[in-house]
Amino acid sequence: MTGFAATRFVVDLIDWPDAVAIATERVIAGEPTASTFVVQDTPTHQVGLWRVTPGEFLTDHTGYTEYIHVLSGTGRLIDHDGAVLEIGPGTTVLMEPGWKGSWVVDATITKVYTVINA
Repeated sequence: MTGFAATRFVVDLIDWPDAVAIATERVIAGEPTASTFVVQDTPTHQVGLWRVTPGEFLTDHTGYTEYIHVLSGTGRLIDHDGAVLEIGPGTTVLMEPGWKGSWVVDATITKVYTVINA
């Protein structure tokens, strides 16, 4: 087997980039901010860690698939049709291309993510 990369991070020791506000037009409630620590970025995919503070905001996965694994924090993903998924440490989710809904973040969430461009 060839072509793999492995990295070990201690989340509490990461030098996180400055948090930025979630775009105003996406925010439903609160003043959520997010920081993205990119591990790998290519034309086909991006891998990293993402941290977001409490609030509620819209998301649209048009053109890409996202796989996430929640390391810490709590909240919900709400599908545009109203289906609710409670998320917290250990939750793993696959969001298919075109998935639309909202994030409701109750306690700051840190996740590992992989985005695969369609």
